[in-house]
Amino acid sequence: MGQNWTAALVAILVILVLVLCGVSYFFIRFLVPAGLPQQTAAAGGMTWVRSIYGYGPSAGEQLLGPTAVAVAPNGTIYATDPQRARVLAFNPDGTFRGPIQTGAGGAAKGQIGRPADVAVDADGFVYISDFKNGKVIVFDDRFAFVREWKVPQALGITVLDETVYVRSGGEVIQFGLDGIEKSRAGKRGRGTGAAIEPAGGITADAERIYVADPLNRSIKAFDPAGSLLWATPKNASETSSSAEATAPITEGSNVVLDLPQDVVLDAAGRLVAVDAFNFSILVMNATSGAIENSFGQEGTGDGQFVYPSSLAYDAKRDWFVVADTSNNRLQIVRIEGSGGGPGQAASRALSSPFRVCAIPLAALLAALAILFVTRRRASER
Repeated sequence: MGQNWTAALVAILVILVLVLCGVSYFFIRFLVPAGLPQQTAAAGGMTWVRSIYGYGPSAGEQLLGPTAVAVAPNGTIYATDPQRARVLAFNPDGTFRGPIQTGAGGAAKGQIGRPADVAVDADGFVYISDFKNGKVIVFDDRFAFVREWKVPQALGITVLDETVYVRSGGEVIQFGLDGIEKSRAGKRGRGTGAAIEPAGGITADAERIYVADPLNRSIKAFDPAGSLLWATPKNASETSSSAEATAPITEGSNVVLDLPQDVVLDAAGRLVAVDAFNFSILVMNATSGAIENSFGQEGTGDGQFVYPSSLAYDAKRDWFVVADTSNNRLQIVRIEGSGGGPGQAASRALSSPFRVCAIPLAALLAALAILFVTRRRASER
């Protein structure tokens, strides 16, 4: 009887090993397709993952100058395609989920005129700032219209907890998720003081609101009440022209801001910006505004950019999605130091599709334990 049990357990072990190998192969070949991080960009420290050009071969199925990106909690990537009055959604592996497109540029309720920016809240609701129609439009994660509210000159948008931050004519307006205004602060102006121009991205954490101010060649941080905390570069006054705000940012750094377009926070708490005219991604200290590193270069190859205009961060996968505007594509890249330590790494591992392999692996370990106990008891008889 013992020998029969041993033979059965060996057979089970063989089957489990084959299942484990098969499941692993499936995920490697299909859920993580060509484009798995395998080459480092020329700037060093940045690894290209994949590029997304669209969802089909025809011109209408390709991205045309994407200007803004956002990443949902489940990894869905949203990209604005303003010249076609739509927002496209892609899975993390680059496959197409569908378009958010209503009315082909119309102005009626729920229709998108010209999407300027896009953001996603913790529940997967998608917020689109429509500059042409002067409003914010909200869709659910199945692209069904939920609500909208008027915001003149709506440009940059981000969502933190229960607050929607929208840039409008030099102001930052805070709304509830229902579109009810909470507060507003800021003024339009030139230079690197508290005044900002309307264009540019925005992000926020519990302590600060960060804005990219491309026409002033600066990045600025404000407290929730709208008081300026820091501006980079910090060597120009509020009345300075943008041409005067191009000196090196921090001591020992030769990086300058030329046309910073967007900002986002990574899992390590760093502020990461994209600069269109420098063709680069900049890593900054979120507390001081000091620029710590720069990645990327001009070009059409993998990990190269031509006038990038937006970026978003996926904390679970520890990668950035960049709107590589003049290359008509999205690029997914990784940057060293963005992961936030072992805790974040463990969370990413648990959220990976490879977690399915844990089921046959656990069964394999259980079978090995049973086999060991069975053989030991047999040897003691």
